Amino acid sequence: MKTKLVLGVLLISMMCLGLASTASAAGSKYEGTVTYVAVSSETTKQADGKTVLRDHSKGVVLSTDPTASIHLSTQDCYGTNLMGTDGKPMMANGYCDGIDKDGDIWWIWWHDGADGNRWGFIGGTGKYDGVKGGGTTTPIAQFPDGRVVIHWEGSWSK
Repeated sequence: MKTKLVLGVLLISMMCLGLASTASAAGSKYEGTVTYVAVSSETTKQADGKTVLRDHSKGVVLSTDPTASIHLSTQDCYGTNLMGTDGKPMMANGYCDGIDKDGDIWWIWWHDGADGNRWGFIGGTGKYDGVKGGGTTTPIAQFPDGRVVIHWEGSWSK
């Protein structure tokens, strides 16, 4: 009885691993949130009255699917934001590096603007070596002290 149980568990585990690798090859879809804390920012006023804001933020990535490889990754993000003369954001671009719970690193680019909020993988190490994909983001909350929460969704594969 104990042997049958162990064999059953092993068989189910092997099937799950097979499904996971099939899903990875096809491109896994995930979503979640990231909460950022501002580390530093620098503003520069342009001659035309616009403002350039350069910032560095640290964040933690959460996925609604805790099996997602980026779930609980730490992130450092750097960006340049162009603010209009009215103080409203016009466009922002930057990049982030993430380190997952296994120590593998992934890099992404991001863009926020009137044409949408997008992100995409640049590359990575370990399980992210050769990764392709990306997605979109939607702001959830921005606090006066610089903390930001965003919703993200996307898919990726190797």
